[in-house]
Amino acid sequence: MIPVDGPVLRGYDPPAKKWRAGHRGVDLGGIVDDVVHAAADGTVTFVGTINGVRMLTVTHEGGLRTTYQPVAATVAQGDHVMAGQQIGTLLAGHCPGQACLHLGLKRGDEYLDPLAWINGGGSGGDVSLLPADAALHDVLPAWWVERLRQAAADAGGKAPGWPADGPVTSPFSNRINPILGTSELHDGLDIGASCGSPVRAAWAGTVSYAAPMSGFGNRVEVDHGEMEGRHRSSSYNHLADESVGLVHVGDHVEAGQVIAYVGTTGLSTGCHLHFSVYLDGSAVDPAPYLP
Repeated sequence: MIPVDGPVLRGYDPPAKKWRAGHRGVDLGGIVDDVVHAAADGTVTFVGTINGVRMLTVTHEGGLRTTYQPVAATVAQGDHVMAGQQIGTLLAGHCPGQACLHLGLKRGDEYLDPLAWINGGGSGGDVSLLPADAALHDVLPAWWVERLRQAAADAGGKAPGWPADGPVTSPFSNRINPILGTSELHDGLDIGASCGSPVRAAWAGTVSYAAPMSGFGNRVEVDHGEMEGRHRSSSYNHLADESVGLVHVGDHVEAGQVIAYVGTTGLSTGCHLHFSVYLDGSAVDPAPYLP
């Protein structure tokens, strides 16, 4: 079974030599929070994070293994799953421009074409040839473009998730600066996340700033373009030094993509994320834009 309901955005293109660059799986178009299904019967043998990417592995008959990333798992290691059963939900971050599932297939250390295997019924036998009607889409089909458009409209401008995990420790408001003792507009939300925890882009966009900035410490700004008739951008502040270089000016990022790590740089009394939203260049309360 195809794990998500979307077109093939990038096909299987293994390198001529194992150590060379190539594409050792397929990218299937999806929308953030889409249900990810098991491609075939099997047992979940890995759930975790590798190189900052959340993923899982299902081992099938004959020792074949399918891998799914980036995915928030809804199953646990050791669970037996059936073909078509939900095993997770899709996260952003793998494909530029939209969410997608990277599906891999391995036998031992050998990479195989997962779509060819699925077309063969997902059995443990030989991998069959991919049919012509399952070819890579160089131009996205109209039905898929319409689904992306409808998903954006349904979101109503809200972020798909919070930029960091933790409680709001200081809202958007006028307050006394805890370090300087001066009255100021606190132009964002402080989220009490632990040092080193991930910071995620609130919406898709282009990185417009990635460097230290005065009292904000290490800072990343993302330009989201026009949304709901106004120009929107966001900033992420007090980031850990380990964040420097994770994204660069000009990079495209997806909603939910990890762009930094929580820190306590600049004028900060402890680990947290200072998250700001700007409409037409002016700071606004981020709270109404978060789910």
